[in-house]
Amino acid sequence: MSETAKTPAKNGEEAAKPMATASLILGIVATATAILPIPYIGFLGFVGGIVGIVLAAKSRKIAKTSVGTAGLVLSIIGVAVTAVAIICVLACVGTLGAAGAFNGANWNITY
Repeated sequence: MSETAKTPAKNGEEAAKPMATASLILGIVATATAILPIPYIGFLGFVGGIVGIVLAAKSRKIAKTSVGTAGLVLSIIGVAVTAVAIICVLACVGTLGAAGAFNGANWNITY
């Protein structure tokens, strides 16, 4: 009757697992929504990515796990891609507005 001896997990690793998992999920969602062409979904991914970065930083402060690192990386990528997309959209709208493509306050594009 041999029992497999499991090494007890450190208290820090057990406390960091939920935060690391949440940051990984939020990082995946932020990265996925950054490339979707659906209005306002990218903004939600941006906010979720920021929350994922905070959770990953807290979990890595307790214990450095690979899940926490992956969550941090994916959250940073999601926030960065969403920020670039928002800047591009604002630049396009500003350029069209400066060129006089919008007809008054109705936002009808005139050709």
